[in-house]
Amino acid sequence: MQDETDESLVTYMGFSDDEPAVAEDAAAELYRRHSRKMTAWCAKNFLLYRQNHEELVMKTFQNALRAAKDFEPLPRDLSDDDKTNQIKLWLYRILKNVCIDAHRSEATERKERSGVEVETVADTVALDPVDSEVPEPAAPGRVDLVRDFIASLPPHDQAILYNTMQYYDRRTGQTVMPKAVLDTLCDELGMTKISLRTQRSRLLERLRQYVLENE
Repeated sequence: MQDETDESLVTYMGFSDDEPAVAEDAAAELYRRHSRKMTAWCAKNFLLYRQNHEELVMKTFQNALRAAKDFEPLPRDLSDDDKTNQIKLWLYRILKNVCIDAHRSEATERKERSGVEVETVADTVALDPVDSEVPEPAAPGRVDLVRDFIASLPPHDQAILYNTMQYYDRRTGQTVMPKAVLDTLCDELGMTKISLRTQRSRLLERLRQYVLENE
């Protein structure tokens, strides 16, 4: 398959009903050629809190495999480069739809979980001692302040707070994230572990100051 053009690979992908092995090999080769740049495009244009951009690209090629049978043949007078560009446009259209669906799904999930997540973040700015035997939950007024503060942040910073606060332990005052989760978050936000921790600390300090000034 490595010697085939992108157009030929899509043609082979269209044989998924009669020759599934051939179609899957063609899709795998097309994935090898374009997935890296598509993943970078996805990460740049769709900041997602929970879903992995590489998995969305894989889903894109799964969708493309099913859609290939309906792919319209390209005009014969197009150059090879133009044909490749048309294939790429087709793939990116599918990817865009996959990313939009993922973004909408996360928006719905965040809406359903927003009260819980905001209260989790609000617990980190509680002014009572963290070594209390039974830490008091954040007061409703403080939760509202935290919600207002977070809403004023860009999505990048919101992602930092929401994702790291899921692993905050109020009793110890510590946040311990599993290494795999931390690595994924750093990759998706384009940050090192040190820069992530630094930005998180800055955000929490700004949040505490905001609460102190307005509570």
